[in-house]
Amino acid sequence: MSIETVALIISIVLSLAVIGLIALLLASRRQAPTDPDAADPELTRRIDELQQAVAGRDGALGAQMAQLDTKLAQLQASVTGREATLDEQVRGIGAQMKGITDLFTNDRVRGGWAEIGMKRILEHGGLVEGRDYVCQVTHGDLRPDAVVHLPGGRNIVIDAKFPAARFQQALAVDDAGRRNALLAEQGKELERIGKGLAARGYLDLASGGYVVMYLPSQAVYEAAASAYPDLIDRLLKSRVIVAGPSALYALLANVASLLTEYRALQQADEILDDARELHRRLMGFAGHLQKLGSGLAGTVRTFNAAVGSWESKVGPQLRRMSEQSGGQEIPGPEHVEEQVRDVQENGLRVAG
Repeated sequence: MSIETVALIISIVLSLAVIGLIALLLASRRQAPTDPDAADPELTRRIDELQQAVAGRDGALGAQMAQLDTKLAQLQASVTGREATLDEQVRGIGAQMKGITDLFTNDRVRGGWAEIGMKRILEHGGLVEGRDYVCQVTHGDLRPDAVVHLPGGRNIVIDAKFPAARFQQALAVDDAGRRNALLAEQGKELERIGKGLAARGYLDLASGGYVVMYLPSQAVYEAAASAYPDLIDRLLKSRVIVAGPSALYALLANVASLLTEYRALQQADEILDDARELHRRLMGFAGHLQKLGSGLAGTVRTFNAAVGSWESKVGPQLRRMSEQSGGQEIPGPEHVEEQVRDVQENGLRVAG
């Protein structure tokens, strides 16, 4: 129940009590006897009861008013605390808005934000820093924001820029002519920055003959190009390509795919070279096996010749001696019938 409702109820109760008291007094006066000393006992009793009731209601009303004062004090304290919290939140929002405003008004801060966005696109495009690209590496007198390495020692040079002061001013202008003039100035500023990149020698580092100028906002470029139609042609004549987030991501994703295929071909060539080397070494090993087989075949022939000599000459003499002496006959060796397999006949060529 709200404070206003409680106060209204209390006012109504007091009004009814006063009205009842007045009505009772008027009725008693109309019924009173001519003798002023002859008082009606019933009237006196009712008046006393009414006075007691009014006194009790006054006490209850005082207690309720005290509770009401307490609740009002608590409500005031709560409102004060909430106002302090709200003031603190408003100050925090103001600080955040100031940071966002600084982001779009400070050239250095905008440039740093553009570099961060460019690095994120390089990572999401599938390229690996240190292997596929490098950031902020000095090449002589040049220090581009990023250099993407291509096969054959070629490079893609990327420099991040975010000129948006005239574009921001154009958004706040209601007049169409003034807005178009500001956007045209934004286009001229983009042209000036692009020509500056070409003049700094980035074209010598870029093997494709073009330097990529990354803008984190495609809207800035499109709005400037619509108000300054010669912007695209002038930048292309300066060998500068302007790329927003989507265009840069598409370019880098294609580069990552080509690098993956190139590395796969490199690995295939390495595997083929290893196979050739293994074949060469197997040829040498087969030659050694052939020589070892030839030696084993000669040994077998020599052994079999010795067995033949045993059987034809030594063996008969030993048998006669055993028969004369009554001793046990000495068994002779047997021929080796296994043949050594030719290495060349089993599909291996021996290096000459």
